[in-house]
Amino acid sequence: MHYQGVIRDGDFGRWTQAEQQVVRCDGCGLVRLSDNPNSPDYYQSEEYRQAYNGSAVHQDYIRMHDGEQPPRLEHVGIGHFRDKQVLDFGAGGGAFLDHIKGVAKQTYAIEPFIGYHQALSARGHQVFSDAHIAKGQVAEQIDTLVSFGVIEHVDDPLQFLCDAYDLLRPGGKMFLETDNLNDVLLQLGIPAFEPFFYRTAHLWYFDQASLVRLAQKAGFADIKVSFRHNFDLSNALMWARDGKPTGNAKLPLLDERINSAWQDFVIGAGLADLICVQMVKG
Repeated sequence: MHYQGVIRDGDFGRWTQAEQQVVRCDGCGLVRLSDNPNSPDYYQSEEYRQAYNGSAVHQDYIRMHDGEQPPRLEHVGIGHFRDKQVLDFGAGGGAFLDHIKGVAKQTYAIEPFIGYHQALSARGHQVFSDAHIAKGQVAEQIDTLVSFGVIEHVDDPLQFLCDAYDLLRPGGKMFLETDNLNDVLLQLGIPAFEPFFYRTAHLWYFDQASLVRLAQKAGFADIKVSFRHNFDLSNALMWARDGKPTGNAKLPLLDERINSAWQDFVIGAGLADLICVQMVKG
């Protein structure tokens, strides 16, 4: 048993009524919820967006997620998108694709929630409801495939990576980002953070070793792991004091010097909140 207790069932303050079990495979190191609490059409309906974003309206998605995209783009590098066929696997409302549309040759979105499709299409992104449909039209045509915060949601993460592999042209690259099971706040043992970190929407939890092993099994090569951290030191201290998320810059005493050192430490130690993987289709 990796963890047992209540977990998050939406945004902060929404918890499961019953305790949930998070288990680890001793063989491969994968960590997952013992049982999938979600209905088969969870991501096709408005239920997920309402639970975690408080809205299924496209404009609200853009407002909430636009600010997340520049650091992602900086981390990957604009050169991987310029004049490329780019697909976002699990695109949501398309905030990332909007940021690179001006440089990409063509942009594609795989997004199960049909409520976002009209807005995605109107902004010039070709939209597919699932990987099966996408493979029927653009298999082995994608130069760059991105997926941010998606693999932890899917029923079968290996099949997810295999589908991505099939969509890429030979030599094409995938850039994947997911929550890091070695997040510094978990490693510090802050009691309130565990039920916040584990949530009903996330079926899988990855560290560097388990994610690399899975990518290799899907056929990817030249796999490179890096880390990205979104939070300053004050966020960690406030978690330890108050047991709840507060965001950044809540303790003015902690200036840029100490926050920069904190960021360097957690990233260098592999304790950042996000693990990022770059991989190539051979």
